[in-house]
Amino acid sequence: MYSIKDRLVNTLTVIIGIILLVVFLSLDFILDAWVDQQFDDALVEKSNYLKSLVEVESDEIEFEYHTGFMPQFERKDNAQYFQIWLDSDTFAKSQSLAYFEGVDLKYKDVPIHENRIFRIRLPDGSMGKAISARFQPQLSSDVNPADVTYIDSMYLTLAISNQRVSNILLIADLSLLFVFITAIFGVRFVVIKVVDKELDSLYLLNKEISELDAHAQQIKKNPKESREIAPIRKELNRYIELNIQNIANEKRLSSDIAHELKTPIAELISLSEMNIRFPDDIRISATYKEDVLSIANNMKNVVNQLITLNQSTSGHYYIEKQEIDIRTLAEEISSELKFKYSDIDNRIVFVSSLVFPIIYVDKFSIETIVKNLLDNALFYSVEDSIVSASIAKNGDGSIVIKIKNTSSNPLTQNDLESIFKPLYQVDKSRTHTDRHGLGLSIVKNVSQLNGYQLSVDYKESQEVIFTVVIPQD
Repeated sequence: MYSIKDRLVNTLTVIIGIILLVVFLSLDFILDAWVDQQFDDALVEKSNYLKSLVEVESDEIEFEYHTGFMPQFERKDNAQYFQIWLDSDTFAKSQSLAYFEGVDLKYKDVPIHENRIFRIRLPDGSMGKAISARFQPQLSSDVNPADVTYIDSMYLTLAISNQRVSNILLIADLSLLFVFITAIFGVRFVVIKVVDKELDSLYLLNKEISELDAHAQQIKKNPKESREIAPIRKELNRYIELNIQNIANEKRLSSDIAHELKTPIAELISLSEMNIRFPDDIRISATYKEDVLSIANNMKNVVNQLITLNQSTSGHYYIEKQEIDIRTLAEEISSELKFKYSDIDNRIVFVSSLVFPIIYVDKFSIETIVKNLLDNALFYSVEDSIVSASIAKNGDGSIVIKIKNTSSNPLTQNDLESIFKPLYQVDKSRTHTDRHGLGLSIVKNVSQLNGYQLSVDYKESQEVIFTVVIPQD
């Protein structure tokens, strides 16, 4: 399991570290190149100055070099060196070379008026840079150029130690490295502090969650809450509210189930006690078996509906789509409901606007939905009123089934919102012992499992319309 904080800190440290590394390396390369170029320019400048001191007089070549003006060529330590050649013979050299017996500088053969810079080990053993140049000495001001027939080219080598420059660059490199390492640790420290501060709201949210109990209503908003944490808290509160509602529904469902089963059980006990106490009473014994069977069937009906409801809310509900003839389906449903409503043929009107009476659905699901809706409409309608069952096709190809009836009791907004809840009945007194408030809950769950859209509309005329929209693949 990875840590968001560690990953965030490491990622930011690496990214900022890479940026700083690129910046510092670029700065280091630029600084090295600039210092190197300045050193080379100084070599060229100084070599040009030395070349300017060589002049052609009327009968000889003179090197107008005055000691004391450039002490770097005179001392032994930390010295600079030069040597001039004429016809491969040494013409002049610095005093600093005299301290090293038999040591001469080397020169590189280059074209006339050209120079070349190269690395060299100086007579004192240190490393440095040298410049070799080939030139023709300039004429003295009092010499007539017509009198000079030929002037040989001369060679000059100037060598200077770059140890000090190298040391300065090394110090600069170490300084940059120190700044880089310090910056990395500084950035990491700052990032950790910032991340810790920004994660405070998440830690507080986690603390609130850990302190939740069975009586918790919601997670309170804290003043340090960030915009990213607020949606999480809202969703958690929504989840808590859903759980509270589910628990309340479970409690209500358990109570209603107990009530539904308690009544027939009490009737069975009462009948049995009466039959045992008065075995010879014909009024009790004559209908005892039929009464027990009726109560048992009622209990069986409740249990079967509860099993169906449980299956429709679990993942064990099997759906197999096939082509169904709606005419055959309507006849089968009417036949099954006929034992409860003998006048069903006169009360139900089936209307279809489909060109072909074939729909592609799960047979058990559509039969369960339509049968429960028709049973509900027939039972709660005004006596002898007409119940309309229509089927049509939408523009998008989906099938729309509508069940219309006129309710015998006015419905409230709370009734419409709770009508699909298990064991909910508009009749709070539950005077109808054979109605348990499970049919519409089963309809809702089966519709959701099949991906159908289920809705209910209620008009002031007490007309109730249940609509089921069935998508067609």
